[in-house]
Amino acid sequence: MRERWVARGRRLRWGALLSLLALVALLGAGWRWFRSIDWTPPRRRWVAFTLLVLTGAVWGVASAGPPRPLLPPAGPPSPEAVAAIQAGRPPGYPVGGLDISSHDHGRYPVHWPTEVAAGSEFVYIKATEGASYVNPHFAADYAAARAAGRYVGAYVYARPDRGDPIGQAEHFLRHARFTRDERTLVPFVDLEWPYAGLRTGPCYGLTPQQMREWIRAFIGRIEESVGRKPMIYTNTYWWNPCTGNDASYGSYPLDIANYTAKASNLPAGWSTFALWQYAPGDPDQRHSHDRDVVNGGPEALRALAWPPPPGG
Repeated sequence: MRERWVARGRRLRWGALLSLLALVALLGAGWRWFRSIDWTPPRRRWVAFTLLVLTGAVWGVASAGPPRPLLPPAGPPSPEAVAAIQAGRPPGYPVGGLDISSHDHGRYPVHWPTEVAAGSEFVYIKATEGASYVNPHFAADYAAARAAGRYVGAYVYARPDRGDPIGQAEHFLRHARFTRDERTLVPFVDLEWPYAGLRTGPCYGLTPQQMREWIRAFIGRIEESVGRKPMIYTNTYWWNPCTGNDASYGSYPLDIANYTAKASNLPAGWSTFALWQYAPGDPDQRHSHDRDVVNGGPEALRALAWPPPPGG
């Protein structure tokens, strides 16, 4: 979540575009020089072919962008990283986990031996966005987390600006791999600010009434399918203005995004939270991912998996 790296990618693409424009100008000047010389037809064809091959290679290198450094092979846990992850958890919340998306594959994917050693007991993985996007790393990340013995859940990045809440929910359900077992976490719905590049306004161009209707249809379809309330990921300063302080979801588990010392000031309707995302990740830093803790310890984490707790 927090698709902030889209903006960084746009800056890289602009740099590549400017390089290509400079290359086009250089090739144009060379072509004008080439045409000014009185070549014989066979020689002209041979030189043109040679230039095409050479400049094609240059074009390919320029458009590919800067090479990424090679990642070291998976190895044993990093003691320094383990200590840093454990020390970074807020006091009183010993059960930690993380949530990841395709952005966590920019340079440093999750190093599961380190996460296991640090006590990262669960992971949420972005599955879909809108009605067509599927995270290309979802299946591999899901399998790796399962193999590492973690609790695993899927999440969907909601796109109210694209309408069709039922279609978006059903697209997510087709890919979420929700299973009624004791290690699959209830899905969560990511409802937050649009990431850079969408240009829809903070509330996706919807009024509070329109947003409430969209969320009701979207979450209702997921709840109907999985047989229990999905979790809602949000922030108070998005939820309250964009939903008009909708207090009707207080019985749904909450994943609160709050990068302060305490997970306080909850959105309208909630008096407590299930998960707290206390730190954002940086894909350009090793072992840096969005990090979460569970409110209530191991029992509370188990309650987010199947079967639901009594009355849940």
